[in-house]
Amino acid sequence: MMSRDPLGAAEQAATAEEIVATLRHDLRNCFGTIRNAAYFIRRKVAREQVCRDDPRVEQFIHVIDEEVIAASALVDEVIGSRARPLRRTVSASALECLRTAAACARIAGPGIRVDVDAADGAVELDPAELSLAVRCLVENAAESMEGGGVVALRGRVVGGARYRIEVEDTGAGVPEAEREAITRPFYTTKPGHLGLGLNIAGRVARRYFGALTIESGAPCGTRTCIELPLAVEAPGAGAAEPPP
Repeated sequence: MMSRDPLGAAEQAATAEEIVATLRHDLRNCFGTIRNAAYFIRRKVAREQVCRDDPRVEQFIHVIDEEVIAASALVDEVIGSRARPLRRTVSASALECLRTAAACARIAGPGIRVDVDAADGAVELDPAELSLAVRCLVENAAESMEGGGVVALRGRVVGGARYRIEVEDTGAGVPEAEREAITRPFYTTKPGHLGLGLNIAGRVARRYFGALTIESGAPCGTRTCIELPLAVEAPGAGAAEPPP
């Protein structure tokens, strides 16, 4: 058992980033609603006697609008800037990231094992972030199999230009009606869980020009996939030798 989680710092940063992004999104929606309401009130009272009698009515409506604009800018400047962790973008081994994810996965349920079957490929990113994203998918898969089972973690180069990571379980699967819901921040059916695993994995994939997809497994369960572009080889560099 590891005495220290090598992905702990990456997980804390990713969790904070998701929380801040959700808070910023919700606040922007609130500010937009307030501005729309102020605009409606201005239009309704512009020709009313109250505006002619007291010019402060128009003035205060303008103050509301200006303060909302300032508050929105403050959210972007202060809250947004605190959710930008330092990243170490390198040409990383996808295989090593998958191995780290499997080794660090926190699996509490009995009778569950993770099988890794992956070829190598170089991807341009922060290896800790990719390892964390895959660990989130592995842990989600393990939690879906209450009676035990196998989490299949696969990785391979597809189309000569992309690396595809698949995490497949043999659980009950995700009903079609819930596919959209499970990607929402903080959506979870498990007590004590934040419900951010898929969000973290999806954000990491998009950050490095990839994508996260959720599919039905075969013959049952769920398959989550991350596809990323392979690292561009420097001109004149030779092809890397495959691992033994």
